[in-house]
Amino acid sequence: MKAYIKRNRIFFILIALAVIAALVVTAQRMIVEKSDRTVDIVLDYKEAELMAEQSNHDLSWWLKEFAGMGITKVGLNEESLKSLTESEEPVKAELVSELRKDTYWLSQAPEEVLEMIDENVKDDFDVMVIAESEEMFSFIKRAFEKRYDPKKVHTLKSDTGGYILIDGSVEDALYGSTEVIANSESVGFEQFQQMKSSRIMYLNLGMLPEKVKTIQAAGCSVEPRTSAYEDWNNKRFFNDVTAQYKKLGVEPDYWIMANKVIPAYDEEDDGIRMLADYLDANGITIGIVENTNQRANIDPDGLEDLIQATDYNVVRVFTVWPYIQFRYKYYGYDSYQEIENSLFRAIVERNIKIIYYKPMKEKDDNYTYITDVKEYRESFASLEKRLARHGISIGKASPSKPYQVPFWAKLLIAIGAGCAALLCLKQILPIRNKWLYILLVLGIVGAAGAIKIAPNLAGQLISMGASISMGCLAVIWMIRRTVEDKKTVRSDSGLAIILTKGIRTLLGGLVIALAGAIMTAGPISSINFMLELDIYRGVKFAQLLPLAFFALMFCLYAFWLWGNKKKTTLEIQDVKWALNYNIKVWVIGVVGILGAFGYVYLARTGHETGLDVSTMELLARNFLEEILYARPRTKEFLIAFPAVMLFVYSMVRNQKICAFIFGLAGVIGFTSVINTFMHIRTPMELGFSRTAYSIVFGVVLGVLYVVVFDVICRLFRKWGARYNA
Repeated sequence: MKAYIKRNRIFFILIALAVIAALVVTAQRMIVEKSDRTVDIVLDYKEAELMAEQSNHDLSWWLKEFAGMGITKVGLNEESLKSLTESEEPVKAELVSELRKDTYWLSQAPEEVLEMIDENVKDDFDVMVIAESEEMFSFIKRAFEKRYDPKKVHTLKSDTGGYILIDGSVEDALYGSTEVIANSESVGFEQFQQMKSSRIMYLNLGMLPEKVKTIQAAGCSVEPRTSAYEDWNNKRFFNDVTAQYKKLGVEPDYWIMANKVIPAYDEEDDGIRMLADYLDANGITIGIVENTNQRANIDPDGLEDLIQATDYNVVRVFTVWPYIQFRYKYYGYDSYQEIENSLFRAIVERNIKIIYYKPMKEKDDNYTYITDVKEYRESFASLEKRLARHGISIGKASPSKPYQVPFWAKLLIAIGAGCAALLCLKQILPIRNKWLYILLVLGIVGAAGAIKIAPNLAGQLISMGASISMGCLAVIWMIRRTVEDKKTVRSDSGLAIILTKGIRTLLGGLVIALAGAIMTAGPISSINFMLELDIYRGVKFAQLLPLAFFALMFCLYAFWLWGNKKKTTLEIQDVKWALNYNIKVWVIGVVGILGAFGYVYLARTGHETGLDVSTMELLARNFLEEILYARPRTKEFLIAFPAVMLFVYSMVRNQKICAFIFGLAGVIGFTSVINTFMHIRTPMELGFSRTAYSIVFGVVLGVLYVVVFDVICRLFRKWGARYNA
């Protein structure tokens, strides 16, 4: 290896400079990650209200109890006609077209109401609101006149409330799914869609004062949830929303986004600026909600513009989705443990700064809440204790500094990734260094231009290039190092010598993989990737291509070691031989098995496939998560790292097929280390800790696996000798 490095010293020097640049970026990023170590919890009002109804205590009692647990913020959705009609409020709202079908209502309705309908209703898209209290009539009337078009709002006051007729349009109509009318032989006769509702039913009207008072009386603060919709999203709407906050004494810490559009976004260009100025003046932080698949965020129209206008005054929010609420007594636990695990992982591993909390429910039960307050006390106390191990405390969430990776660092990392790629190309094809230098210069010019013109896209491409090329460089080390050891170590050497060589090969490959990991993370360590506003897309390529590179390189070296091949690079006759090779049935079987394992390997990466992890493995992961600072990756320490040592053993012992299989498994370990640092939302410290545990466990298990495999091989040889005799 010394001679190989010397021949290519210019490339290795440039790679070393790239690693230094990546280390500088890593240090700067870790400083940013260490600067904000608080997480806040916001309780959902509606779900807490539903839970209280099933318990022996009212909502005020529960809010005080949660406040005693440190949860002093309550998320309160603004009301709409839909929410009011579904609650116990004295309000009814119907499409006028449906009311006209109700002959009983028409016979009982006051003459003035029928006249109002006859004079103003021109189509089927209008909505009639019947308020049965003066307070509710005034609340709804004021909201529609301030937030809707007052010319389209017609009111008629009564002794007990009043009537409000709202002109709608075809754009407001909401239809059900297509229905089919069929004859007695189930043959379709006609298809149609029926209007079921109107968008008018969903317009936010404001927060009910009595709900705000309930929250504030319990010693909690209100975090309003305001939804805006296209066409109903002008400055009048926004100004009334903020005016109502002020009138009710609501001073939010967060503006949690989860609706269709940003308030005021439909106005002129200064609409976003108006909201940004309001947030800045009132010290309000934007909260962006993570998607259900734990990747990226819910992305309302205008969100990116708003975040940039506030200079990244934003934190990520994890909402307790229904499927997590049901994880009470899940996986065989006796209580809340799996729900706590979900919250813990969101905070520690995914840069979540706000938990939007919804109470626990019985497993697989859509309606029954857990109403034992002791369960909630113990759950939050346990979570707080676990977070303290990572230096995280409960408190007001603060946004990260808007860190951006500097140009020079991206360029140096791009040069290093390019050098690694050229070394991989040279390993396969007989190319002279002068041509590689020309390619390198052209690549530097291209990379510099790309970084200037499209920095985010360039960062992703550089990151993907580093992950693939450095993963392949680890393959070169593993094979070349093992081949050199094979020349000096006899095939019948003792286990101690082979184990020493195996551990050295493993650790050397891991050093290269770790260098590749920080080079991969470096170009995309900017705040937009840490918040998952931009997503890195090259994970699958980074895992698959080094495996293909290993297969090709192993075959070339295998024919060189055990065949008649004179060179270790690819030649024309190698291609001809491969095209004319007669494939045997057993080869197809092996390829099929490897393909199945490859599919499982790739499908289990991320959260977007339907291939679930087994319950046993999840419980094992949870156990390691609880007893260790960071959970090591199972495939690394249990399979991949020991496989590298088994690869060295098999190569020394001339076990060709075993060497190929173990080598493939070992490469997965190197790519997995790089993959760990591709998750930019995960703190770097956690990635280093996770990898360190994997190395220690992997070496220990690797020694054990080699010893056991050696015993098995000896038994097979004895059995074979006896059988042949």
